[in-house]
Amino acid sequence: MTMKIIAVILASYIGVISAAPAIVWKSGNSSSGPSHVSEAIDTRSLLSSSIGHDERDSALAAVVFLVERNADGSEGLASLASSGQLPAVQEKYGRADEIHHHVQGVESARTVTRDARQAGVGSGVAEVSMEEFQRKLSSIAQTEAEGGVEGEKVSKSEQKRRRAISEADVLIVKVGADGDAAKIDSAIVAAIESSAVKTVVLSSVRSVQEIKHARKLAIMGKFSKSRSAASNGRRLEDEANEEENNDNQDQEGGYYVNMTPNIFAGLMFFFLFTFIAYTGLTCMNMIEGQDVFLVKKYPHKGREA
Repeated sequence: MTMKIIAVILASYIGVISAAPAIVWKSGNSSSGPSHVSEAIDTRSLLSSSIGHDERDSALAAVVFLVERNADGSEGLASLASSGQLPAVQEKYGRADEIHHHVQGVESARTVTRDARQAGVGSGVAEVSMEEFQRKLSSIAQTEAEGGVEGEKVSKSEQKRRRAISEADVLIVKVGADGDAAKIDSAIVAAIESSAVKTVVLSSVRSVQEIKHARKLAIMGKFSKSRSAASNGRRLEDEANEEENNDNQDQEGGYYVNMTPNIFAGLMFFFLFTFIAYTGLTCMNMIEGQDVFLVKKYPHKGREA
C-alpha cells in the first residue's frame, strides 16, 4: 500500500510540471526528507550546485540518468513512473536530497553533456549508454582498469572510447524509455547505493511540445525586444532606466545623437567613393594621344592634286 502511494505521488509530481524534473541523491547525506524546489533552474546551474568541484573521495563525482522521450514525443520518465515500472526508484524517492520540478534546457543528452562541461564539474564528462555505465561501475567495484578483458580484441576507436570513459568522473547515461524497465530500475538503484558514486541525478528529456513552446516564447521575447528598440529610434538610453521610467514617460537619463554609427559610416563611405572616382577621372583626362603622324611614304596623290 505504501509503495502505491509513493508511486502516485512520484507520478503526480513528474506529470504536472511544465519542464523537465530532476531528482538528486547525494552519498553520505542523511536527510530526513527531500527538499522540493519549484523555482526554475537551468541545467548548468543544477549540475554546478549538485555536483562538488573539489570532491575526490569517490571514483565517480556524478552519474546523470537521462530518460529519453517516448515514440510519440512525450516525456519518458513520467510514463515510467505513472505505470509503476520503477518500484525500486520509487522506494528511493523519499530518501532523495533535492527534487527540482522545473529544470530548463534539458533537450537531449548532448546538450546536457555540453552544459556539464561548461559548468566545470568533475575532471571529465562522458556521454555513455546503459551498458557502458554498468561496465564502468562493475570495473570500479572489481578495482580493475577499464579497457576490456585481457585477450579481447577491440578496434582502435573502441579503445579510445573506453579510455575516455575510464578517465571521466561525470557520466551522462542515456536511458531509452522503451528499454527494459527492470534493468533501468536496477541500474539507477545500483548507482544510488554504490559508494563509488558521489551524486546521482535522475532527469528526463523534455517533451516535444514543451520544447516547441519554450522556443516560441523565446522568439516572442526577441520580437518584443526588437519592437521596443525600433520604437525608440535613435535614442540611446539604458534599458534598466527605460523600463523603470516607461510608465511616467520620464526622459531623465536619455540622450540624443545627431547621427547613428551606421549613418556616419555611410557618409564616410560616400566621401571616400567620391574622392576615388574624382581622382580616377582626373588621371584618365590627363592621358593624351598623338596628334601628328610621321611616315616615310605619303599617300598617293590623286587627280585632285
